[in-house]
Amino acid sequence: MDPMRKLTFKGFLTQYVKDLSYAGTTDLATLAEEATHNNFRLRAPLLLYAVKWEKTDLLRSHFMKADGAEELLHMLSSLEKIELEDALENGKLPEEYLKVWNSFKVRRDKPKNEEELKESMRRKILQLQQAKQCSNYRLYKDLKLNPGNINSWLKNGDGSKVSYQTASRIITYVMQY
Repeated sequence: MDPMRKLTFKGFLTQYVKDLSYAGTTDLATLAEEATHNNFRLRAPLLLYAVKWEKTDLLRSHFMKADGAEELLHMLSSLEKIELEDALENGKLPEEYLKVWNSFKVRRDKPKNEEELKESMRRKILQLQQAKQCSNYRLYKDLKLNPGNINSWLKNGDGSKVSYQTASRIITYVMQY
């Protein structure tokens, strides 16, 4: 099985801007219109998107046509002059831009964080099983789980055999056993 591709900031921004847009698009004319008139949450992600995709000139031309876009034009010019991801990682940009970066990091690191949590749950489950005399057989029978996957995870630590949700179900069951 091929591992999933690592999420990039550029890819994240594309989906994030699309999700924040009322029209569900990445069309810069539509996004510029929304950002200057009625969708202020879109502003910071849109500017970051334009810089990462090297579409600042196109976005600037759309902002020139909009009323009240002076602040956005100024920030767009500022963002073009810096190493964007470095500035975000080091907290050198305003809070609304850092929020976008933090959302990206949470999404990017979710699989790794879930694996760490599953491993910690596995250790706790093993402790509880021993203390409460709860066998693996009892777990997979009562919870209707695949015996091979449960044994592989609990005995060998193979985290790919269970989902985070399944691990949560198991720990809840063992705690109540």
